[in-house]
Amino acid sequence: MGKGRRVLAATMAGISLASVASSAAAAPRFTGPRPVTQLLPTVDPNDPTWVGVRWTTDRRVCDVKVTVWGNRSVRVDYAGRAGYASFRRGDTLRPGRTDVTAFRVTARFDRPVWAILAATITYDHCGRNSRTLTRNTGLLLPVRGDT
Repeated sequence: MGKGRRVLAATMAGISLASVASSAAAAPRFTGPRPVTQLLPTVDPNDPTWVGVRWTTDRRVCDVKVTVWGNRSVRVDYAGRAGYASFRRGDTLRPGRTDVTAFRVTARFDRPVWAILAATITYDHCGRNSRTLTRNTGLLLPVRGDT
């Protein structure tokens, strides 16, 4: 290999390593609330059932509201008249703790399925001028077959 090719190969290798290192360093670190697991408990078809999502966070969050959407085969309801769920112990979650948001699902299926639900959590970081943040996640609802 000639000197020109070696210099070119060394330069290309250096550029490749630099881009990998910078992309790894630039990768955003996830912060804020997230589900401990996206898998919900198994429910029976056509039977309204309360289920819960356990949340964790690495930063204190306040004013939490969770909204869950099904599809035309999964109905979602909340306690009371609110159109959302909040934590069982209030609307605040601190790092290192977990809490649950509960809602009722009615799955209208006649066979075993895995229904996909969408959830949106809105929250802030508890400061006086803290802006409201929104994060979306998917949830998986196993439904038993109609018996």
